[in-house]
Amino acid sequence: MLSITCFDSTDQVFAMDGAAMRIHQGRSVVKLCVGGKPHYLKRYWLSPSQLLQRHVSRGRHELRMIDWLNDNGFAGPRVVARGALHRLSITTRLFFLMEEVDDEMPLEQRWWKQPEAGDGLLASLASFAARLHDAGFIHTDFSERHILVGVRDGAWTFRLIDVERARVGAPNDRLAAADLKTLAASIDDQKLRERIGGDFLDDYSAKRRTLARGVDLRALFAEASATRSF
Repeated sequence: MLSITCFDSTDQVFAMDGAAMRIHQGRSVVKLCVGGKPHYLKRYWLSPSQLLQRHVSRGRHELRMIDWLNDNGFAGPRVVARGALHRLSITTRLFFLMEEVDDEMPLEQRWWKQPEAGDGLLASLASFAARLHDAGFIHTDFSERHILVGVRDGAWTFRLIDVERARVGAPNDRLAAADLKTLAASIDDQKLRERIGGDFLDDYSAKRRTLARGVDLRALFAEASATRSF
């Protein structure tokens, strides 16, 4: 059985096998059982053919975004191990290991599991998204599968994953509307999708503290929804 101590050596980590989830040139995600619990190992590497691909730098950026979330009152992936190899001041390999949190599931799956709690779930999500955007965090892939929903002490909790493309800066209403457009577009259930573009937007707008005066969020949402680009 794997334990956290197995992740003390970066070379050893890159020799591990697991259930492949995503494998791209220069990066991969595999699922492993560590200490009897599911974990996800994300690895980035550099090879001569990928010098301009910036895979490793994207991994470093994702770790920064994860740390920002966890340090600023939000929840990102629960990173339990990380490491890197460097050569001539260049990072050639980077990994981080993320622990699966019990009883968390993607937004739409949670919606179907507890339909009687749908109103409260969406109201809580609207408050969460407003607080996130007020803090200047833009996910850029704010899809329902990247929002893991749990319950703690009777309250909904939200954890963001796959933040490789995220950014942090001054609050930006146009980018925030694009995040919400991505959320709506990612949902298969028509009724839930319509609610994201309806009452949810009103709840979200009411909770936003930094929404610029006179901004029509529905107009921005419609504008974002009319384009395929972020």
